[in-house]
Amino acid sequence: MEESNQIEEILRRFLPEREYLLPVLHEIQEKVGYLSREAMESVAHFFHLPPSEIFSIVTFYNQFRRKPLGRHPVNVCLGTACHLQGGNLILDAFSRELQITRGDTTEDRSFSLDGTACFGCCNVAPVVKINNQIYPKMTPGKVEEVIINLRDKDKTH
Repeated sequence: MEESNQIEEILRRFLPEREYLLPVLHEIQEKVGYLSREAMESVAHFFHLPPSEIFSIVTFYNQFRRKPLGRHPVNVCLGTACHLQGGNLILDAFSRELQITRGDTTEDRSFSLDGTACFGCCNVAPVVKINNQIYPKMTPGKVEEVIINLRDKDKTH
């Protein structure tokens, strides 16, 4: 279904009252995968607010994405245990290997990169979650191998 149709379908279920603004934004992101400029403008129009106010809200809350996720969303745990075991070094290694920064998606939309608070896998820290699969005891040296394996899988499917 086209993005604008999905957004309209969601908006039809709500009243244009401010208390519904965050639930609408969450639902659009859940359905579409991110909040595009067009989506934010549609929401602004629906709630009779300036687009800049919607943009401010979306950029304030870090759970909102303004770019689509890649086919392989890479989430590096930066919780206490993972941080102490080098989580930031792993995030940096993925950033270098994929040539994107945290919050970005590769041009071919194969990978997106982000950090998260905790997956609850502290006993196997540091961990990375890709496509809902946990990669335990990750090291910067394993990053290239993980990326190569995922790219190879893409070629065979």
